[in-house]
Amino acid sequence: MQERFHKLLFALGKEFDGKIEGINLAETAVSFGESGRLFPKGFSPGVYHDAVVANMIVLRRAFPNSMVMQYANFMPGEWVPANHLRSVYQRAKELRVGVGGPDLLPYKPGQMNHCYPLIKECAGSVPTGIAVQEGNYEHKNPKTGKRVTISELIGFGTEYLKVDYIFWCTQEPYYSKELLPFLQTKR
Repeated sequence: MQERFHKLLFALGKEFDGKIEGINLAETAVSFGESGRLFPKGFSPGVYHDAVVANMIVLRRAFPNSMVMQYANFMPGEWVPANHLRSVYQRAKELRVGVGGPDLLPYKPGQMNHCYPLIKECAGSVPTGIAVQEGNYEHKNPKTGKRVTISELIGFGTEYLKVDYIFWCTQEPYYSKELLPFLQTKR
């Protein structure tokens, strides 16, 4: 299966490398339960880690002229970022692969204790980015108890995390009623 995916990445790179700004791999978070009963055949956290790194290597080779990014937020078997997640970030820096993740959720404890410090640590050495995904516009900021504003999302992403890219989902009504008007005032 991974070999087919790598062939797809090379085919996409042949067609689009240098013609697109960038491409990112999906987030690393997966869950099959803790017992192992539902694990896919051959799965282990170490095997999964190695597959993530192999995909980053192929993505970088397939797209040498475009920005490439791995969303690395959580790794199976780890709650506090331990060896596997930290290793993904380290390998990304070595490979010149950007890093980031889904879910721009200011001050959410899980992200604050996991991927956010690693994203922030990589800022300035490789491209970094974060996505505002479905449900993120509705997030309540734990510091204020209120729903986040577009300004808070941008500020947290650019000032705290120091990301180069913020990717916005088109969840309505927030996209049309809040994000687009906000961005139009910044032109």
